[in-house]
Parts: sequence; C-alpha cells; structure tokens
Amino acid sequence: METFVSDVRASVRTLMKKPGFTLVVVLMLAFGIAANTAIFSVVNGVLLRALPYRQDDRIITVWQSAPKRGVEREETSPADFFDWSEQSQSFEELGMAEPWGHLLIGDGEPEAIRSWVVSPGFFEALGAPPLLGRTFLPEEYQQGAGPVVVLGYNWWQQHFGGDRNLIGQKLTLNNQATTVVGIMPPEFEYPPGREVWAPRPRRENDPQNRGRTFIWVVGRLKPGRAAEQAQKEMSAIGARLAEQYPQTNAGIGVTLVPLRQILFGEVRPALLVLFGAVGLVLLIACANVANLFLARAAERQREFAIRGTLGASRSRIVRQLMTESLVLAALGGAAGVLLSGWLIRLIVALSANNLPRLGQINLNSSVLLFAVSISLLTALLFGLAPALQNARINLQDVLKESTHTTTAGNTRQHFRRALVVTQVAVAFVLLVGAGLLARSFAALLEVDPGFAANKALTLEVQLARRTPEQRAAFLDQTLEKLAAMPGVAGAGAASALPFHDNQVAQPTTIKIEGRPSVAPEGDATANLISVTPDYFHALGVPLLGGRLLTRFDTKDVPVVVINHTMALRYWPSEDPIGKKISFRSFGGSFTTEIVGVVGDTRTAGLEIEPAPEIFVSHASAIGYPNSMTYFVRTTTDPLRLLPAVKEKIREANKDQAFSGTATIDQLVERSLSRRRFNLLLLASFAVLALILAGVGLYGLISFMTSQRTHEIGIRMAFGADPRDVLKLIIGEGMTLTLAGVAIGLLASLALTRLMESLLFGISATDPVTFVVIAFVLGAVPFLACYIPARRATKVDPMVSLRHE
Repeated sequence: METFVSDVRASVRTLMKKPGFTLVVVLMLAFGIAANTAIFSVVNGVLLRALPYRQDDRIITVWQSAPKRGVEREETSPADFFDWSEQSQSFEELGMAEPWGHLLIGDGEPEAIRSWVVSPGFFEALGAPPLLGRTFLPEEYQQGAGPVVVLGYNWWQQHFGGDRNLIGQKLTLNNQATTVVGIMPPEFEYPPGREVWAPRPRRENDPQNRGRTFIWVVGRLKPGRAAEQAQKEMSAIGARLAEQYPQTNAGIGVTLVPLRQILFGEVRPALLVLFGAVGLVLLIACANVANLFLARAAERQREFAIRGTLGASRSRIVRQLMTESLVLAALGGAAGVLLSGWLIRLIVALSANNLPRLGQINLNSSVLLFAVSISLLTALLFGLAPALQNARINLQDVLKESTHTTTAGNTRQHFRRALVVTQVAVAFVLLVGAGLLARSFAALLEVDPGFAANKALTLEVQLARRTPEQRAAFLDQTLEKLAAMPGVAGAGAASALPFHDNQVAQPTTIKIEGRPSVAPEGDATANLISVTPDYFHALGVPLLGGRLLTRFDTKDVPVVVINHTMALRYWPSEDPIGKKISFRSFGGSFTTEIVGVVGDTRTAGLEIEPAPEIFVSHASAIGYPNSMTYFVRTTTDPLRLLPAVKEKIREANKDQAFSGTATIDQLVERSLSRRRFNLLLLASFAVLALILAGVGLYGLISFMTSQRTHEIGIRMAFGADPRDVLKLIIGEGMTLTLAGVAIGLLASLALTRLMESLLFGISATDPVTFVVIAFVLGAVPFLACYIPARRATKVDPMVSLRHE
C-alpha cells in the first residue's frame, strides 16, 4: 500500500509538470465518461431497475391477436375476458382495466379526468401495495356499491399537494360523492397514461359484448408456471372461442406479452443503440489518450533508460506508468461524473416525456459504481499498451542518442497509426447511424398527413352520461355555435382524430354483401369512427367520390363513408359507391350502404400507413362513443380562441369539462418528438466522436511531422517544393483516413441493421447516407492534416540541419 501511495505521489508530481497534457487527457476522458454515465443512468432507470411490483417476472399482459390481418396484439372484449378468466388454469390472478372518464367538480373549473375502471384481480395481479390506504374490497365491485376511487401518486401530488389526510375524504366525481380509499406508489402507472382507478362491476351485457375491443388484461402466473405453458393454454382457449363464436372471434387468437416488454419495448432499441454509441465515443477518447501517452513516452525514453540503468525493472516502469493512467482516469472520472449530472438533467428535459420512469433517471449508487468501473476500464484501455511498449525500450540504444532526436520504433508508430484508423472507423459508424436517423426523419416530414395541420384546435369532451339523442343534440348545438364564432373557419367532431391521444376508432370485422369471402388472407376489417357532418370540411379531407355525411343521416338512414385505403383494398377494380357492408358496432349489428369515399389520413402517426376506415354519423344508431373530440379550424392563432371555444361549449352545459386540448401542429410535433430526441442524442455523440477523431489525427500528424523535421529540412535543402511537403504529409493522413473509412464502411453495413426498427422510408444500408458521410468524414481529417502540414512547409532547412 505504501508503494502504491508513493507511486501516486510521484505520478501527481509528474503530471503537474505537464499541465497542458494533463488537462487535455482529463477533458477527453471526462467527455467520454460523462456521455456513458448519463446514458447508463437512463438505461438503468428505464430498463434495469426493478418494477414496483412483486415478482414482476410473473406478470403477463394478455391480448387479442389477429394474425391474418397482421395484428400482433390489441385490446379484447369484456365477454372474451370473462371466458379467459373462467377457463384458464395458468393464472393466480387475472384482471382487466377499461378506459373511462370522470368529471371532477371542485372549487375551480370542472376537470375531465381520464381514468380506468378495473375488475377484481387487477391490483392483485400487479402485486403492488398502495402507498396509503387500500385498494378495493370485494363488495365495492358490486352493482349499487358506494363509489370509491384509488389515486395515482403524481395525480395526488399535483391536485392535492400530497395531502396524506385525503384518505377517507370525498371528491365530487361524476356528480357523486366518491370516497378516496387509496394512493398508489410513485411508479405504479399501469395501464399507462391515466392515474385514477375505480371499481368496475360486472355488467348484464358483458357475456354478449364481443363486438367491442377496449379491455386491457393483466395476469399473474401461478408459481412454477412458465409463460410458454400459459401461452399454449390461452391459444387453445382462443381457438375454442373462435369455433364457438365465429361471427366475432373467427381468426382471433390470444397473445401473452411480459409486462416489461409492454412498458419499455418501444424505447428499448433506441436506448441500446445510444448506449452502444457512447461506448464507441469512449473508445475513441481512450484511443486518443493512448496516442498522447505514446507521444509523451517518446519524449521520456531517456528518463526510462536512466531508471533502467539505475536498477528499475521493467515491471516497476509499467507499474509507474499504469499509476499515472489511474490518476488521470480518476480525474477524468470525477470530472465526468460532475458533467454527467448536467447531461442527465438535459436529457430528461429534452425527452419531452418520451421516456418512461423519468423519476428514476438520476445519479444513484448504481450509476456511480458504473462510472467508477468505466474509469478503471479506461485506465487499462489507454494506459496498458503504452506502458508495455515503454517497458521494451532498448536502454543502450536510447542512451547513445541525443535527447532531442529520440524517435519511436516502427512497432510504436504502427500502433499509433492503428489507433487513428480505429478512431476514424468508429466515427464513421456513429456518423452513419446519425445520418440514417436524419434521413429517416426528413422522409417522415415529407409524408402527407392527408389533412391541413395548421391553425386547428382540438379538445375532447366526455359524453358517457348522456343518452344517444342527447349526445347528438349536444354536439349539433355546440358545433353550430362554434361555426358562427369570429375567427372560426369550420368545426366538426370525431371519436378519433389524427395524432390524438384519445383514439376511439373501433376495429370491426366487415362482411361485403354478395361475397362469401372478402380476402383470401383473412377476414375483412376496418376501423369504425363516429363523425359529425362538418368533420371532413373542417379537417380538410377531400371527397373522392359520392357524397359526405349530412345531418339527415340519422338512425333511420344507415349509410357510411369509407376512406381511399378501404376502397382500394376491397374494391380495387370496382366503384364502392352503393355497395352494402355489414359489421358489428357499439349498438349491435348493422347493414349499411356506402355513399362516399374520402381521402386517407394518417390517423395513428406519419410513419403508420392508413388503415381501412368506416365513418358513421354521430346521429345514427351506429356510433355512440363515450367521448368525442372537437376539431376547430381557425383563421388566427387557435390557442387565442381556446377560452372562447370553451365558453361556447359550456353554454350548452355549464359543468362541461375538457381534456386533450392541443393544436394539430402540437399533436404532429408530439408524434415526432421521440424520433427527434433519438436523432438529437445520436447526432450529438457522432459529432463528438468526429471531433475526437479529428483531434487524434491532428495529434498524430503533428507528432510525426515534428519527428521528421530533419528529413523535411533535407528534402527542402535539395529543392523540394513546399507543395510536395504538403502533399506528403496530407497524403499520409488521408491514407489513414481512407483505411478507417473502409473499415467503418464494413462495420456499418453490419451494425446499422440493428437500427432498422428506428428507421422510416429508408434502408439500414442506404447508399446516399454512406456516400455523404464518407465525404463529410474526409473533410475533417483533411483539415486536421493540413494545419501541421502547412506548418512543416515553413521549416527553414538551414536551421533544421544546424539543429541536428
């Protein structure tokens, strides 16, 4: 231990004599370690930390699947859930959650709350005890029981400031005094997006309700029961139901997915790509530092030679050099941790809620342990090879040379060149990855959403406590008032708006009159959307054939409008106008006539192809959704009209509450935010890698040029033109660059395939991206070589020769 302390003191004294060298090394390591620590904190907080549920590996989500129409998973119906629950033997608990809406009336403005109503077994399946109070008692799931509610932690904090005395207090929800019985812990957020839960009594029509799929199901496997066994059993149950109820369940299967995959499956690929990217950045930083160590070792050869003659063994020299590496790594690690704290806050701020579990992303003990580990790893990466090379010095040869002409051997020069080639190759891989994301993002921006996104306001209203006639009258009355407002160019409403969070587009199986089988690959399906007559005009969706819906299309006139995708898929060579289709909906089974075809809209996102859609009138017996979203087209800033729009709607109902208020521009931006976030981070790390690689090449060329001053002087003394010297030095640097690009190209062809799930509109081997990045990468090394090469042309041959 005393020897190690002595080595540390000696290392500190040595490094203090070279403050410039020390500062550069510490900064390079700090940037690399900070990037790795910050991204690891995200990966740790989102993917690695345990979920707030007991034995979360036993928690399985259960979904309906339709392989013939390419649907891997979707919500199920109440009837199917109860059949699953009664027939399955694999689950200790099986519960469901249905999206719901509550109206909170208090001292301020009425507030629409997106909530869940849950069945017995839901909280038990997840296995998370409440932070305060309790969950629901068995009798509270019965019809006629007193209303109770459980609140999420964040909602409790935001609305009640974390008041612990709220348990047992009453809130006015849906015009009923509702008792708060529990508060869930901070990370309990399943199903995601809503933080209020109420009990769901079993309803009379549940056994017959197979036409609507809106139920989320979660289960806890019995001890010792594998997920594969449960999947096999549930598949058999799905097959029996398909045979028993062919009208609704034909072609429908059952898919089991672990809870972790549902919660984090969408962000996992991007996070792993980013984690790999920062690892490569650290590799470049270590290569740079190793090159600096080799350059400095060349200056210290005489020192090591003298130590050797005085009795220092090679192992002693290696130990001293490794101690210097550890000191530098410790300084770089400390600076990196400080920098990573700022970087973590920046990432959280930029994520714009694109990352789950944001509250778990911080500098905790696991992250600090990771930072210490990679600091030690960097010491090995950049310190070991130079230390071993210096231990092989031929002492007699070095002592024979003058102190200022000592040069590294061929092996050392080859090693330094290999490090630079590696840096260029790694930078190429990162730049290609960022370039692919940039090209993909640009392709996404070119997609036509099918409607005019500018100057449009959306806001959602709950309609669950109104009769069908009252819903239609309320919508007609309020839309008429909105359309007459100054600054409003049009107004409509729909159960599913493009890009909106609250999509109530109901998937349904259709039967085309006169066709025994619509599609060879499976049943014909479409999404059913309830709209008001002025919806298409307000949204800017073109009419392609026939007519639009009108106010006369009521329950006595069963007509529908379809989108272009549906017309092409099921009537590719026919005119669909006048054709009749049958399907199940909110109110039962219907046979309707197609009266119009409208253009496609990218309802679910710019990157998702339009699905077949059927539009039904809000006043017909077909479309009775629990909520509708207003769409108001304006001639001015839509947010300036928001208070007036709310006031007009409240003229029809003074307690009307709103949710999902946003402009269409904001919704489009929100849909792109995750891709923009991924692009920004990867591009930042790629640029950092490019800068580090450029610095590394600059350092190598500068060192090689300084070591060849005598040679350059002789060349110029014998008549060499400065341009020849320039070409010689730049040529050497660009040769290394081309070698790095070639290796990086091969590596990119293999590694970018891991990014395919993050791309849109281009392939992972897009040739344009590869060519552009090759030229960009060539420009920076050229500048890095030009500066020392230009300096070399200024060498005075006489001074150089006299110096030698």
